[in-house]
Amino acid sequence: MELKEFIDKLFEEAKNNGFNEYEVYYVDRESLSINVYKEEVEKYSLTTSYGLSFRGKINGKIGYSYTEILDEDAIKMLVKNSKESALTIENEDIQFIYEGDKEYVEVSSYYEALENLPADKLIDLALSMEKESKALDNRVASFGGCGIGYSKSIYGIINSKGLNLKNKSNLLSAYVVPIIKEGENMHDGMGYVTAKSLEDVNPKKIAEDGINEAVSRIGGKSIPSGKYKTIINNEAMVSLLSTFAGVFSGDAAQKGLSLLKGKEGEIIASNKVTLLDDPHLVDGLSSVPFDDEGVATKKKDIIHEGKLMTLLHNLKTAHKGNTKSTGNGFKSSYASPVGVSPTNFYIKKGSKSFDELLEEVGEGVLITEFAGLHSGANSITGDFSLAAKGFYIKDGKKDFPVEQITVASNFFDLLKNVVEVGTDLKFPMSSVGSPSIRVEGLSIAGK
Repeated sequence: MELKEFIDKLFEEAKNNGFNEYEVYYVDRESLSINVYKEEVEKYSLTTSYGLSFRGKINGKIGYSYTEILDEDAIKMLVKNSKESALTIENEDIQFIYEGDKEYVEVSSYYEALENLPADKLIDLALSMEKESKALDNRVASFGGCGIGYSKSIYGIINSKGLNLKNKSNLLSAYVVPIIKEGENMHDGMGYVTAKSLEDVNPKKIAEDGINEAVSRIGGKSIPSGKYKTIINNEAMVSLLSTFAGVFSGDAAQKGLSLLKGKEGEIIASNKVTLLDDPHLVDGLSSVPFDDEGVATKKKDIIHEGKLMTLLHNLKTAHKGNTKSTGNGFKSSYASPVGVSPTNFYIKKGSKSFDELLEEVGEGVLITEFAGLHSGANSITGDFSLAAKGFYIKDGKKDFPVEQITVASNFFDLLKNVVEVGTDLKFPMSSVGSPSIRVEGLSIAGK
């Protein structure tokens, strides 16, 4: 059954069963993933998925249901299951079917140059990354991975209040993880790119990035425990920011899962820190004109020069907090209820180059990688104790690689202890971004 016909019949069935408001959210996805190993295709995976969820309001409660098949049986099932779930809801949270906004910003998230990509060309590019890595350094003993992937999705919202929104996006990405053997030790590095066209994928450049990172780790050693002047580089800071992103959710705050509850308007970070959520960022991996409730998205400062300006909200949490939705009501999948998530979430770049940050530190530590983020970080309290790698800084320059160290601190304290923010804002295959930051007094456990 065609989508329009299906929705018309679904809405009629919902109306006949006592629903006074109703909505459909649908997603159509396609993804291609190619992995190579030892100059052969190891895995070739092409997947397509389609899903549709139904929300209906009856007796002031909203019930959910979903399907992957569009037929007459699915219509009856969706309405029946939604009605049953609505009538069994016991909490008093008020939920909404949204009538829409007057204007929606046009967002570029779909690239025509990525349409109809030839599979053989993608395979050639993936094989080339492996070949280039071996050609660049004869110490390459193996690979932690080498692949290229393409994905596209079309999604939309249609409801009984006249809302009818649709958006599409696509993305090409490629990566290689060469592993270098030096003596008895192995060192890996990663090169990657997210691209808007095939021309943006340069196998030699990607391989060079991976090789350079691996080589830079040769000869790593620990350092004495103590407090050090520290730079956390952009990619390491992204991993930390990603781990603690949930503390800025209004939903988490209302459930007592964030220490930022009721802190709007208070200083929670250094005046060097401005944290943004920008759904309209050019080439952002999470740029969208509307959220999954149909609310128009907007750019906003979450932290502005140290002050907490807002938490992120969907319609339900905004109503509960007596504020407006920030346009951050998103589903993790079509089958999930609406939650709260950031879009392009990043620390605003500062005025100092990376080299200037090194000079300012003089002697200290550069952190380039955190490990154990899932087990060593408490997203509620902000405490973390993480294995880390990086470099010792001496005379304002990188001196030698550092490993076998543990960094212990608190995310909220870290934000307050930022003394400078770099200009090297980066989104490493992620919708979370950060420049390198310089912090004072970070405790490092070493030898």
